[in-house]
Amino acid sequence: MIRYDLTRRQALIGALSTSMLASTGLGAVENEFKKLPRRRLTVGMSGFPRAFDPVIATDTAIRRIMPQLFDTLIAFDHGRNMSLRPCLAERWERIDAHSLRLFLRKGVTFHDGAPLTAEDVAFSLGPDHLLGPGRSGMSEALQSLERLEKVEIVDPYIVVVHAKGGDALLEQRLAAWGSEIVSKRAFTAAGSWQRWMTGPVGSGPYKLVEHKLDIHVTLAAHNAYWGGPPAFEGIEYRILPELSARVNGLLAGELDIITDIPPDQFEGIQKRADLEVVGGAVQNIRSLVLDQTDPVLKDVRVRRAISLSLNRRLIVESLWENRLPIPNGYQLPSYGESYIQDFPALAYDPDKAKELLAAARYNGEQITYRLLNNYYPNQVSTAQIMIEMWRAVGLNVKIQMMENFAQVQGQPVRAIFDTSNTALFLDHLGHPWREYGSSGSLPKSIGVWNNEEYFSLGAKLQDTVHPDQRRPIIRRMLEIINEVDPPCVILHVSGQFYGKRRDVPWLPGLTLDLDFGPRNKALIRT
Repeated sequence: MIRYDLTRRQALIGALSTSMLASTGLGAVENEFKKLPRRRLTVGMSGFPRAFDPVIATDTAIRRIMPQLFDTLIAFDHGRNMSLRPCLAERWERIDAHSLRLFLRKGVTFHDGAPLTAEDVAFSLGPDHLLGPGRSGMSEALQSLERLEKVEIVDPYIVVVHAKGGDALLEQRLAAWGSEIVSKRAFTAAGSWQRWMTGPVGSGPYKLVEHKLDIHVTLAAHNAYWGGPPAFEGIEYRILPELSARVNGLLAGELDIITDIPPDQFEGIQKRADLEVVGGAVQNIRSLVLDQTDPVLKDVRVRRAISLSLNRRLIVESLWENRLPIPNGYQLPSYGESYIQDFPALAYDPDKAKELLAAARYNGEQITYRLLNNYYPNQVSTAQIMIEMWRAVGLNVKIQMMENFAQVQGQPVRAIFDTSNTALFLDHLGHPWREYGSSGSLPKSIGVWNNEEYFSLGAKLQDTVHPDQRRPIIRRMLEIINEVDPPCVILHVSGQFYGKRRDVPWLPGLTLDLDFGPRNKALIRT
């Protein structure tokens, strides 16, 4: 059984933080917190980040480090179902459908001691940083910030963010990946992206000290952090791609936390009184990409048959102890007003799959499945189960083992391959659209899918503000992805599970991000 209870020390710190916040504010919490002994945290994770700047990419390894280094103006509250909360902006107000006024928090300092001002905000969210030297106009942050037109500086602590048109999601965009605020002075002084990323300067609870390719990343506490002193003196991320190495390191006491634990490892960890497993479903969907340009996969009936032949419930029960939900379409309940609650569940209908294959005159032609060796937990086991389900309806799918994503996505793809996608913000435009939209990675970067109706609907959705007008557009976009012209096969909502020492005051949030700051829900219970 996965435990979510707190240790005595965690409860003490959480109670202290909550009571002091209520009575005397952050300063008192900071003074009391300094009396508590701090430990150095050692985290075993599976991959090394390929960049140390949040606008470059959104890989899992990157996102496990970015929240320590940088803050956003507005943040998602993982303890309150991803509702929005103040961060570097202490408050904000809507001016109209395309403008947002934000009031910056005073007294915030970057890692180099410089104060945060409106100049840093305008720089971070503007073209000088997003499309700066060496980027050649490419930035993954544009997936969430492409709608931003400009940042107007009113005074050193007030800015107005303008969208290119009406934007219902402007607040969420400023809380999403890629909207982190960097030091303009430090970025300019670095002179190039390459030098900047050897020592990026943010305002987060930790600062980068050292990194060695595929070995480790070391952070130190930013003791002047505006949100209170960090929970740990420092953090060392040790890169251990092999699951067995991470588990053995935890069992031997060499690691405090380890990432990417599949359920078959739960028992071995939890039988130790000093260890526990924490985690669960996150704001991410696991799926299979289907290359529309493949001679076999170009037939929509074959793609639909691939989906209909999968018993997702059996996969989740067999490999995930039934701990992960299966979404109704490419969406999550956390979307709120953008969630289409009555959208049909993903169907399991092998007889219908056989009918579609017969109508497509499919005659056993080989379909290649480019597979990595457990980049995702349970990836190979899931693939093996699906191969048998496909064989049962007559699909001839053959696994081709690959070493990395560069090989998986090498042109021409002509295959199926695994992916996962995190909701950058809680809306169709922040989730499937960033993968399958007109500027998304699959149509634009990899070139495996194209649907003009979907692209047109997405463009319309971006300019539509009222929820009642947005929902019919979203429903049709879900229909295209699910049945009309599927670019993928949805498997299930992703799960992230971690092994940890019980005496470590930390709990995971609802995304792939790791947050070791003073607002972690193990420390502050709200």
